[in-house]
Amino acid sequence: MFIKNKVGMKLMGVNLASLLFALIGLLIVIQYLAAEQILTWHRQQVELVASLVLADYRGKNQRVVQYADILANNVNYGELLYYNEIEKLARLASHQMREVGLNILTITDRRGVIAVRVHAPRAIGVDISGNPLIKAALKGKRSSRMTQWKDSISLSAAAPLYYNDEVVGVVLTGMLVDKSFVESLSQGTGAEVAIFFADHPVVNSFKDLPESAFQVLKFGKNRAAVGLDRIQSLVLGNKKYTLNFLPLEQEEQPWENLLVVGVSQDQVNAAERALHLVIFSVGGGAALVGLSLSFLLSLGMRRQIFHLAEGTRRAAQEELAGDIPVTNRDELGELAESFNAMTRALREKTRLLQEERDRIAANADFLSMIVHDIKAPLTGVRLTIETLQDESLPPEISHKLQGIIESSEALLLHLHNVLDISRYESGQLKLQPEEVYLDFTIQRLINQYSNMANNQGITLQALIPPTLPPVWADERYLERVLFNLIANALEATSPGGRIEIAARSLTLDNGAAAVEIIVGDTGCGLDPDDLKNLFQKYPGRGSYSRKHRAGGSGLGLYICKTIVEAHHGQIWAESQPGQGMKMHLVLPCGDITGSDQSLPPDSQIEENL
Repeated sequence: MFIKNKVGMKLMGVNLASLLFALIGLLIVIQYLAAEQILTWHRQQVELVASLVLADYRGKNQRVVQYADILANNVNYGELLYYNEIEKLARLASHQMREVGLNILTITDRRGVIAVRVHAPRAIGVDISGNPLIKAALKGKRSSRMTQWKDSISLSAAAPLYYNDEVVGVVLTGMLVDKSFVESLSQGTGAEVAIFFADHPVVNSFKDLPESAFQVLKFGKNRAAVGLDRIQSLVLGNKKYTLNFLPLEQEEQPWENLLVVGVSQDQVNAAERALHLVIFSVGGGAALVGLSLSFLLSLGMRRQIFHLAEGTRRAAQEELAGDIPVTNRDELGELAESFNAMTRALREKTRLLQEERDRIAANADFLSMIVHDIKAPLTGVRLTIETLQDESLPPEISHKLQGIIESSEALLLHLHNVLDISRYESGQLKLQPEEVYLDFTIQRLINQYSNMANNQGITLQALIPPTLPPVWADERYLERVLFNLIANALEATSPGGRIEIAARSLTLDNGAAAVEIIVGDTGCGLDPDDLKNLFQKYPGRGSYSRKHRAGGSGLGLYICKTIVEAHHGQIWAESQPGQGMKMHLVLPCGDITGSDQSLPPDSQIEENL
């Protein structure tokens, strides 16, 4: 009996050992799978955190740019600077600097000499015209960049100050990139942030990093710069981080200035330690009880990990419908709560962005409705006047009616331009390109404008070869471009002058087939300085604005350039004072959507001509 009991104990021991080994093996497999899923989620978490931090950084940079624009658009600044009322200007600038929370606010005169510096009054009178931001703003250009500021760096933006359409100075705004700046970027995300400037780490929110850790950071940055891996696991000091290296500026050397976002792997390590503890604690107990407990525990962990993986998958697909369930109250639960906090922040930012998009679209729809409401009665007036012209009227009455028709044509063209501008700026300008034969299109436009040209004593003709290949364009918008160019030529050409529309086929250096359209007139011509701003939206009103823009709105040639570039084409002008003008328009032949056969820059096209 004793022997039987010993055998029974051995059998029980064998069974228990078998169950124990099976349990341990099962727990090891569960631990491996859970660890893999945790690491996958952790990497996705780092990517999400990096996206949030980068979006916050860009938002701060945009605030600096917006503040520069707001201050530059304040007419009081330009007026006070023009009349050299520096004390009033300094008080006004100091008040607004405190309101918007800037660290840097400088105003220079038209030579680039500091007139007002709120944050450092002793620097007044210093010439900073060599600063790239100041140099660009003195030329009328707005710009922003990360710059050196004393022993630190700053996000800076500059905008020109105008008075009577003349640049009288520059406003320079800035926000210091210091410890509090990077801590604000990492706030609420559980991440640490470091910023590299000119290939050197200048500020970070990492805790107690030794000097050797910065060498590790630079080594990781160099690996990312050569394309090995932007997301890396590195040990900084006595902690292991998952780091995401993000370049900040796409210039000749984009990896000199970059953002490093790091998430500690403590939570991952804690989760792995919890798994090991479960395995050893359950393995020391009874095989059956241990197996049951381990099964229940692993089920809870896998459920939480599944929710985390499902949540990150939905977030990657921009499906941020709600929070994931928090089924655990351990480290995995903390990870899930952290993930929910991040997705809530991302949903809020997405909501604000969608509201801004809806507002822009609503403005565009309202403008389109107004334009359509004006077009209907204006077209009715035009048709009524054309009916009156068919009657026998005195010459002076007919002449006045013709003037009204020409004015209504110009107004209709201006309304079309305004409508197209609203569609373009709201992203609703949708092209429907097809093969367009220019001889029919141009002849139709000449027939439409022939009466107007004859009444002005202007010869309007076209020279279109019959073998000209078709262009790939939206015919409705192509007619709009030619409408504007012909209307401009009629405005600029005196009685007895001539307007000629010519076209020819081209083969460019990249082998692409194209057609060049030339609209030439014998008008007053333009100065070379006027040609530089010819295609801007609202240029200064010089002689070219009065003579070479239909209706003088400043929108016609801007619309032409927008439409032509949307067709992957090019447009430019040639003119000399008193020698008329030639508008060159180059469009591709055949569908180039999705191909790499877009036209080269203007300079290369002109060389081919």
